[in-house]
Amino acid sequence: MKTYDVVVIGFGPVGQMMSTQLGQAGHSVAAFEAHETLYGLSRAGHMDDEIVRTLQKIGIAEEFKSDAVPWEMYDMRTKAFDGDLLLRLDWSTTGPHGHRGHWIFYQNYLELAMNGAVSETGNVDVTMATKAVDFEQDEEGVTVTLESRKTGERTQVRAKYLVAADGANSSIREALGIKSWVGNCDYEQLVVDCKEKHKLNFEFDNGQFADPARPGCLFQLGAQHHRWEWTLLPGEKPEDFTEERVWELLSPWVGPDDVEILRRPVYRFREVVAEHWQDRRVFLAGDAAHVLWPFAGEGMCNGIRDASSLAWRFDLVLKGQASPQILDSYTADRKPIFVAWMNLSREIGLPCVVTDPAIAEMRDQGMKAALADPSLIPPFPQIPGPTSFVRPDDPTAGTVGYQGMVQVDGTTGLFDDLVGKGWVLLTTDSAALTSLTDQQRDFIDRIGIVTAHVGAPDSGAPVIDVDGTYSTWLTALGRSTVLVRPDFWLFGSVADPADAGLLLDSLADGFAGLFPAPAPVPQPDAQPATV
Repeated sequence: MKTYDVVVIGFGPVGQMMSTQLGQAGHSVAAFEAHETLYGLSRAGHMDDEIVRTLQKIGIAEEFKSDAVPWEMYDMRTKAFDGDLLLRLDWSTTGPHGHRGHWIFYQNYLELAMNGAVSETGNVDVTMATKAVDFEQDEEGVTVTLESRKTGERTQVRAKYLVAADGANSSIREALGIKSWVGNCDYEQLVVDCKEKHKLNFEFDNGQFADPARPGCLFQLGAQHHRWEWTLLPGEKPEDFTEERVWELLSPWVGPDDVEILRRPVYRFREVVAEHWQDRRVFLAGDAAHVLWPFAGEGMCNGIRDASSLAWRFDLVLKGQASPQILDSYTADRKPIFVAWMNLSREIGLPCVVTDPAIAEMRDQGMKAALADPSLIPPFPQIPGPTSFVRPDDPTAGTVGYQGMVQVDGTTGLFDDLVGKGWVLLTTDSAALTSLTDQQRDFIDRIGIVTAHVGAPDSGAPVIDVDGTYSTWLTALGRSTVLVRPDFWLFGSVADPADAGLLLDSLADGFAGLFPAPAPVPQPDAQPATV
């Protein structure tokens, strides 16, 4: 029986990201996928700057950008053609992670790039057309029984940990008997993905047309693909949307000479949150743990966040650098963040799927008034940061760790590429580094923490803050020194550089399992009302 550090079930983007980060860290991984090949089509289509930075971390950000398109404007209109503007969001700025804030892409290119990164690690065995049919866990690890979908042959592998990234219908979650909260599932959406036969240009090509007669949207999917979506009206069924009917819906924009239809599924919107995402040595990630509405474009993004959050915890535990108790903070860190994204997705989505003309008219009046007077716009739900494995009683803990352009030894680039990634102790005052004790320096060396003194061009700092990102950020925080987690969230910060060692001491306590056990994260509130 082959043995590994981690077995990953499911080899979509979440399983790929988990496998890549662990493989790059030197751990042995076996990944199994029930399908015979990579999916080859696009389900996700939007990515934010945090996830692009995660692609940068594994070395494929530029490959991703070769087909992806930066998203300039997000519009919502009353109709697809000659409609009144209801909402306009400027998405053309760079986000805190050093990349443009929003990207639209064709998922197949992303998966191919991630598959290449997995292969390059040399530490990941990938087996397709194989499903997990059983598993047993004990005090030392997990034994997984697998079945080839081609031959029916069964084999077993052994690992210290098992990650279920096997989608919304996760067999592993079901076998564990983990209950799920189910929210709003009242809408169905036809999704039509097309590949261009020649270059297409639409005046309105990235946004919602909230026409109650047939709500829908149109988006680019990278450089060569487009996606149309339409909400099913009351009384309509998925089987009503034959290929002939789909061409009728597409006809105001394109015909068979313009595009090839790649797929045309009907999806039911779902909100699902597993009660807990860990059962001893088995962990849920991605859709196996949670599902949300598509309107914020954050489904896959949250799955990749899960993978990143788990990967650095596994890395520490597998290397013997941290207590296994650190794994217990995974659900407590990630679940509240996902629930906030779920709530935001619903807030964005409900106005987009209105089919009652009277309600649509009320909506339009309110949104036009807010467009004219932004003070009338109600606050959207806020996305929190992690609250579990962070420095206790630190008001900056769990906030975003920024990435800016820096210059090192005459070379200019993004911080993570030139200085380093992982755990990062960053300061604008060299005293933060010179004041550390020998024990704290030993801790830095043992964990592999990156240290960086960042300053203005004339400051003499070895890392030059080219665009002022770090000066602006730390000034706003009122801090001189920050300790950033490998998933780009602040573990904590201090104002006095002489206190930098306190950050390392607190981190050492966390690694030793001395933080309080995280409280169970409650399920979301009662099922939300529909419009």
